Amino acid sequence: MSHRFHCVVPVALAVTLILSGCGNADDENSLAGAFNKSFDESWTTEFLAGCVTESTKAGATEEAATPICNCLVEELGKSLDGLGEKMNPPEAKLDAATEICLGDV
Repeated sequence: MSHRFHCVVPVALAVTLILSGCGNADDENSLAGAFNKSFDESWTTEFLAGCVTESTKAGATEEAATPICNCLVEELGKSLDGLGEKMNPPEAKLDAATEICLGDV
């Protein structure tokens, strides 16, 4: 993950707390909902790019890494709970997603 991505944690948490008073976080028409949707889209893009980059640095081809990384994004998207876990995924959830994805591909 990039350094810039890690720097947004305090800002993202503060904005989320502020926006939580501006509507339901599940309602995309509220400020909180729009922020959460935008954050999730950005997280997905950043995680996928970082996963493919790190995998290719470790010797995988981009063609081999991309489906595994897409699977990881999907599995982690299902299991990670909120901004905190997306910014610092628990090792157990990363391991579980990796097991699923390496078994599927």
